[in-house]
Amino acid sequence: MEILTREEYSSDAIMRMVRSVTFLKNLANQDESQFDLLLSVSQFVRHTEGEVLMTKGGSADCLYFLLKGQVSVFPSSGSQESSILNPGEVVGTMSMVTGSDRSATVVAHSDVILLSLQYEHCVDINDYGLFNLHTKLMAYRMVIHHIRWVIETNKMKQPDHELAPKLFKLPIYSGEKDTQEELLALHEQARFLAELLTEWNDSHNQSLEETESSQHFIATELAAS
Repeated sequence: MEILTREEYSSDAIMRMVRSVTFLKNLANQDESQFDLLLSVSQFVRHTEGEVLMTKGGSADCLYFLLKGQVSVFPSSGSQESSILNPGEVVGTMSMVTGSDRSATVVAHSDVILLSLQYEHCVDINDYGLFNLHTKLMAYRMVIHHIRWVIETNKMKQPDHELAPKLFKLPIYSGEKDTQEELLALHEQARFLAELLTEWNDSHNQSLEETESSQHFIATELAAS
């Protein structure tokens, strides 16, 4: 990993990269001072192809915005099954919401540049010392959109999965918009979705392990016969 300084990029170059992330682009357009503040407490980092960004079960302390390149996400240890994330996507939302360890191993699929933001700057929804209410609302809407998109993708692949109906139990907020109450509701929704996705991933990983164990047993039996 290499930490990059903002001096290595012109303002135009930075804006071209962050525009791939909807949250960052919208923040820059709507509140330039909050955007500049976010950049001031973040780090631009570069990883080379094949480098491990995070390991499943490892400690988690930051959120990553993928600005350039691709990363591979491996949801289970030792598994060859992965998904590819492209510029504009976010890594680390699950741990941010649940406070748990990393839920997947992430490897640089190509040379990548990311923007890293420490969780300590955004997890306390009652602390407005750094980011204001509007910025936190935008951030949690982004988190919910990201986690729900993953769940909906899983649901398309496994429409009859036993956990699919749980999505209909997602708490719905019907109060006044752009308020502290909405932020609390979004935080609750994000946690509900993160826990559902964790449960779904655990179920999927267990099925993979059972399949691998069965295949190993069959192979052993064939070898012995």
